[in-house]
Amino acid sequence: MVGAIGVVYGDIGTSPLYALKSCLSIVHLPVIEPNILGIISLFIWALILVVSFKYVRLVLKMDHNGEGGILALSTLVASNNKYRSVSIILGLLGAALFFGDGIITPAISVLSAVEGVSLIAPQLNYYLIPITVGVLTILFGIQKFGTGRLGQFFGPIMIVWFSVLFLLGVYQIYQCPSVLRALSPHYGLNFLIHHSWMGLSVLGGVILVVTGAEALYADLGHFGKVPIQLSWTYFVFPALVINYLGQGALLLLSPEAVSNPFYLMAPAWALHPLVLLATFATIIASQSILSGLFSIAYHSMMLNYLPRIKVDNTSESQIGQIYISAINYFMYALTIAAVFKFGSSEKLAVAYGLCVASIMLITTILIFMMARDKLAWSKMKIGCVFIPLFFLDLLFVSTNMIKFFEGAWYVIILTGMVYYAMHIWRKGTSALKKQKIVIHTPVQKFIENHLHIYPHRIPGTALFLCREPFKIPSSLVMNLHHNKYLHERIIFVSFITTEIPYQIKVKRFKYESIMSNVSQIIVQSGFKEIPNLNKVFNWLREEKIIEIKEDISVFLSKEIPIRSKSPVLSGFSENLYIYLSSLAQNATDFYRIPHHKVIELGMRYKI
Repeated sequence: MVGAIGVVYGDIGTSPLYALKSCLSIVHLPVIEPNILGIISLFIWALILVVSFKYVRLVLKMDHNGEGGILALSTLVASNNKYRSVSIILGLLGAALFFGDGIITPAISVLSAVEGVSLIAPQLNYYLIPITVGVLTILFGIQKFGTGRLGQFFGPIMIVWFSVLFLLGVYQIYQCPSVLRALSPHYGLNFLIHHSWMGLSVLGGVILVVTGAEALYADLGHFGKVPIQLSWTYFVFPALVINYLGQGALLLLSPEAVSNPFYLMAPAWALHPLVLLATFATIIASQSILSGLFSIAYHSMMLNYLPRIKVDNTSESQIGQIYISAINYFMYALTIAAVFKFGSSEKLAVAYGLCVASIMLITTILIFMMARDKLAWSKMKIGCVFIPLFFLDLLFVSTNMIKFFEGAWYVIILTGMVYYAMHIWRKGTSALKKQKIVIHTPVQKFIENHLHIYPHRIPGTALFLCREPFKIPSSLVMNLHHNKYLHERIIFVSFITTEIPYQIKVKRFKYESIMSNVSQIIVQSGFKEIPNLNKVFNWLREEKIIEIKEDISVFLSKEIPIRSKSPVLSGFSENLYIYLSSLAQNATDFYRIPHHKVIELGMRYKI
């Protein structure tokens, strides 16, 4: 539970810094009692309906062998051929939106925390952007060192943060207990009815209180369902509700505090430590989303949605702690651009809402598919659960789409960029697959035919990586074309990425003899695992299939894309694919193969 509080709730836990201020500034509402009670009521019921009901009680049950997240859910739904194409597209779109979320979360979180500096020293107001850029530069700069040690402090710091949220709220509620009326949903409904279209615009800002709800599902595999449910129900949720009520109480008594209701809740003597604590909390929130981004980028690579970029393990004991430098630099550049473009947390909030609402809608569609076909829910149950959820999600998406020109365009552009890159990569790799040398002859017959012509064999063992088991790999065809002779012993190894996160050890390796001195090994890896050929060597020695000091040569095929007059891709798409290919890590490094054992055979193909 402590770990979940530190990692899962970093994003949603820092929403009180900017949510109420942003909602009031969206349409410049007067700070009067009906408006305050109405907005606070909408906040509370958004937390109840979206987080407590949808995510904690419903979505967390839709795990994929204990794992969660938009890609895990889409691959689970894709196992049903009926929805395969739709679920893959939704998974790609959800992953692209998650990148947009990861760009805006650090920008809005750190900027909202740093804005508290202007209350302490107004003369520093002109330096808020440089200070924010400095904090973000440090944040992105330390990613390469990993978060294992830092993660030990996340839980205690966030426990202190939520405790402070609770105490600040209690102090203000004590001053104005009438704000507790906002617990009734009719204040929120009256606000929407009374303000008509203006009320819907405010509803577009209400989504800010549930930003980070997707993290409850994405981090399911790290902490488990029960710790996440308990920590939300008995600690995080009460702290957030009390704090929002406290901000409402402050504005009922002092409407002028609308400039920054969160920080002005605190007594003057507590402002300095509160700004410092808020900065730490926002760094933790940003760190959590970045770790999640590295994870989702790796999942995309293993599912062949992105090129296999270099991945560094930052922990010897935790497989999930990884760092991807190319993703880190990409995210840093766009996050800094967002800070300079929008310049304040209120303006960033406009762009943020659409991203969050869209991810939630995609999640609802995917769990609807799950409930209908895999869980076989009755039509009555589906209607009672999903009609309100679809209505709520579509309402959030549409109210945020209205603010396209105010900032929502930024998220659409970011999402489009990432989705387009994924689409082009899949299209280019499909062209590669069609141009590969395909030998339909069974492996045994192919080798027997070759030995009939070239009967002599080279001493030693040759290991060939092949994408499909019991198929002749192009590396073997090219090797025989140039070198003619087979090795004394041949081992084919196929790494199969399964649609589960982690593969149990007893089912990981499968060995089958094809003929004398020719065998096939199938290595099944979950989509969250990093393939490692050294582990295959160790297993072969443990099973005494090969000798401890046996010399093995590993043959790999290297695909090189080239332009053509009749391309599958053209213009910008062609250049983008070639650029993405240049980012891809070579197979030697990706599979952790000792360099002195590798022989690469290149193959050019037209795109």
